Amino acid sequence: AELAADGCSVAFSRLDLTDAASIAATRDYVEASFGRLDALVNNAAICFNDPTLYGKVPHTPFEQQARLTVETNYFGSLAVTEAMLPLLRRSRASPRVVNVASAAGRLRGSPAIQRAISDPALTVAALGALMESFVSAAEEGTHLDAGWPNTCYGVSKLGLIALTRVMARDEAAAATPD
Repeated sequence: AELAADGCSVAFSRLDLTDAASIAATRDYVEASFGRLDALVNNAAICFNDPTLYGKVPHTPFEQQARLTVETNYFGSLAVTEAMLPLLRRSRASPRVVNVASAAGRLRGSPAIQRAISDPALTVAALGALMESFVSAAEEGTHLDAGWPNTCYGVSKLGLIALTRVMARDEAAAATPD
């Protein structure tokens, strides 16, 4: 209401990062309403902190946090971005994707994991496999032995930071004529 009172045009679409139908519906809404997308800001995330900003919550064991955190923060952001890329490519401006990360996503873990995440030839598929390997190791309680840090949120944001770099490289290469 405040934005509309200030003369801004405001539109809303419900979007759940873990629901493919919700992502498709939002993409369809943006396409039908605007025909293009000039900017995408991926800012949604989940983090298991206790206490939260909203008070105390029941404890969730680490091995149960991993899948939901990575599926929401990494794979959900990836799915939204992939769904919106065709609309971003239609932008008459210079389209932007902003992935909101955190210092929690700083490069850490074993040297092998750091090399894999920062590999200049890293692909979206290989990064997805790395994120899945973290989830599996966390669920088995072996993530530390496998060289991963002890943070589901941090690994999800590490993945998002790497994804930003990989997708920016790939989009620039696709836009460059041979």
